[in-house]
Amino acid sequence: MVNGISGYNGNSSAFYRAAAGTAVAHKNDVENMIRFVNGQPLNTVTEPGIAESTMGVLPFAGIFGAFQGIGALKNNGLTGSELEKFKADKKAGTAKGWNIKETIKNVNARYPYAKGDAIKAGKDFLNREYGDFFKKTTTPNETRIPLISKFLDKIPGYTKLRATGFGKAMGRSGAGFMAVMDGAIKTMTDVVPAFQQLGFKAGMKQLAKTGTEVAVGAAGWLAGDAIGMAAGAAIGTAIFPGVGTAIGGFLGRFLGGAIGGAVAAKTAKAITGKTEIEKASDAQISQAAQQVNSDEETKIALAQAALEQANQILAQYPQSPDALAAKEAAEAVLLQAAQNIQTAQTTQVQQPALQQPQTGFNPAFQGIPEVPGFNGYGYDMNVYNQAMANASMPYVSCQTYSNPFMSKLG
Repeated sequence: MVNGISGYNGNSSAFYRAAAGTAVAHKNDVENMIRFVNGQPLNTVTEPGIAESTMGVLPFAGIFGAFQGIGALKNNGLTGSELEKFKADKKAGTAKGWNIKETIKNVNARYPYAKGDAIKAGKDFLNREYGDFFKKTTTPNETRIPLISKFLDKIPGYTKLRATGFGKAMGRSGAGFMAVMDGAIKTMTDVVPAFQQLGFKAGMKQLAKTGTEVAVGAAGWLAGDAIGMAAGAAIGTAIFPGVGTAIGGFLGRFLGGAIGGAVAAKTAKAITGKTEIEKASDAQISQAAQQVNSDEETKIALAQAALEQANQILAQYPQSPDALAAKEAAEAVLLQAAQNIQTAQTTQVQQPALQQPQTGFNPAFQGIPEVPGFNGYGYDMNVYNQAMANASMPYVSCQTYSNPFMSKLG
């Protein structure tokens, strides 16, 4: 019945009017089918969770961490005045480059903890990195990222920000780098299209939304980095004091930052809602769905197209959530339409036997009469009563009057 519903196309407009009675009930199904056949994600698809979002961010964190790690090793684990002296000596040719033994010695000197000092190590590690968080001016972040740092320094105001306690924390945590990356990506995917497609007003709204999302995401990364850093340093100290403290804090900060950023991203999305492009798309789809719901033949054709496309995708990807949702929506619409058409057929077949005129019926009439006043849902009783009165009159030539029950006779 579902797959054969197209057999009703063409000659039974009353059937379509009857089936159209379920248009409102299947509004979401229609919208989902429109999204699906146009290659858009469905409303039924859930947003990724914290774990999935974190895994998505980790590759960026890994790249950033690798650059920072390379920078730290290149400097033999030195910081502050010792690092400046090392750079000067290396430039003068009196000091060699990276040396693993020197690095381990310098790291152990910076983190002189025993296994019982795990909590203390975490607190000290956190204070060492973020102790001057609220200072207006401080020593800029000493761990510079090759190539990326030079690029970031070209951003207006970034070098001044880097000299503040907050900027130093942003640089050390990777939050600044992630904010720049996130902002660049969102600008190209959300802000620019909003200006181009929707105009200045919508573009400015999206700019504000994107700025909020980037800022909240960076703050989440920063908070997660701090928590992860302290926890990682404590774990590292409990396993291998000194070097373990540094490695644990280093790894913990990026994992914590990724988790904090993912949590903040979901929070920011809850604050800002859908992008302006998404809102405009939703409005267009809603309007299209209203038009489809007003034309049962179009709705059935859409359902058949969605079902065919879904089956093709499911043949290769049986677990595709979009295809499964679209198939379910299409089958629901087709099944309901088929049931309504069958009900309309039964009503039209039974109606003449119940409403036979008692006198004046032309015995020459063959077939099911077209019932006047029936609109697919009920009857216009004024039209129906007039038709019954005409049908009850003695039969005369059609040139004298027109009997609506005879309209199908030649």
